[in-house]
Amino acid sequence: MKHLLRLVAVLAMVTFFSACKKDWNELGSQLIVSDNLEVLSFDNQQIKVSIVKEDSLSSLNTPTSFIGSINDPYFGRTNASVYTEFRMPSTDVNFGETAVADSLVLTLDLDGYYGDTLSQLHFRVMEMLEQIETTATDSLDVESSVMIYSSEDFDYDSQELGDLDFLVEPTVDSAVTITLSNDLAQEFLDADASNFVDNEAFQTFFNGLYIACDDVTDNGLLLELNLISEKSKLTLHYHTDEADSLSYDFEINSDADKMTRWAHDHSATEIENLIGLENVNKAYVQGSVGLRTYIDLPELASLQDSNYVIHKAELIIPYIPTDLDGIYATPEKLGLAAINDEGELEALTEDQNVQGSAYFDGSRNELTQAYKFNIARYVHKVVEEGYVSRLALYVPTSVSQPERLIINNYFTDDSTGVSLKLFVSEQ
Repeated sequence: MKHLLRLVAVLAMVTFFSACKKDWNELGSQLIVSDNLEVLSFDNQQIKVSIVKEDSLSSLNTPTSFIGSINDPYFGRTNASVYTEFRMPSTDVNFGETAVADSLVLTLDLDGYYGDTLSQLHFRVMEMLEQIETTATDSLDVESSVMIYSSEDFDYDSQELGDLDFLVEPTVDSAVTITLSNDLAQEFLDADASNFVDNEAFQTFFNGLYIACDDVTDNGLLLELNLISEKSKLTLHYHTDEADSLSYDFEINSDADKMTRWAHDHSATEIENLIGLENVNKAYVQGSVGLRTYIDLPELASLQDSNYVIHKAELIIPYIPTDLDGIYATPEKLGLAAINDEGELEALTEDQNVQGSAYFDGSRNELTQAYKFNIARYVHKVVEEGYVSRLALYVPTSVSQPERLIINNYFTDDSTGVSLKLFVSEQ
């Protein structure tokens, strides 16, 4: 056996043999029971684990958005704010020459919570000074899409239009309601009617709102918002000489661009000193475009000239529970992908899609305090084709899932770090 491998158990020889020793045999994996296989395992000197900050992802027009601030002693501070446009549900809107503003109310539909619901948030609302441009036109008038990343910033007026101290009551509150400046409301009513002919004109007149929360000093809370809900809107209340109690809703519909602006500060944690190290005993995975864990596997190519047929490969990811998991939940599932030579993620298609999600797994097992992935086809590809042997562990749909997790990579008498087990037969 190659020097990189340590034989854990040598069991009875199998009665089934692959027709070709180099081919992954799905039929063989179904027929051979694990009691008849050799189990090869790798120690922590060969599986290296490191932490990287997640590349900025696009949070434009995701199904839900987030706003708030949390202060996790293990992961540091995370802030989420929102940029959003508004649309008119009708054209040629005319408020009347004698229209007087009564109020302007911003309503944000609540879809969920992450963090401590006993923490109070302080909202601030400002007017955007530029549009969210999602397309660009070159000198030849050729239009192309522009990526809007979660770290993107847009100009806004620092003068607050409104603010709110908000303490959520999960069984009662279904929306955040913030009363904005009456001056802005009157600006709408006094503006030329040409600004309300259609949505293109209105967007030029009013770029949208930036909504943020102050840093919290306690545990903090992130609110998940459903901005395309009918509840999410900007309502202008007004009256005229002819009528009282009039109102008009500016919607945040599917045509209105919106995004979550995620920001992390890990400086008060040990994470800051671990990022960039080649191998760590404790790694971190964080959603909300936070952190990934990279896993460098051993030189599996050393198995290429062996007589082994790989029938099963299990990647075990143990995690460390914390005293705050009841407040900051851990992910129910993790994502796993290969990292190509360009540093981009590549799906483990054959294991994840061909074999199916149930086989691929990645679910949290609270009894064993670990996540497990079945990656036999990926390992076969590494061994036989020289495919990249670096993997990325991450929170799926990171832009809309703020869950976090500490990976245990300690090897002691009481714990085992990240491990890879190969179930093989010998020809």
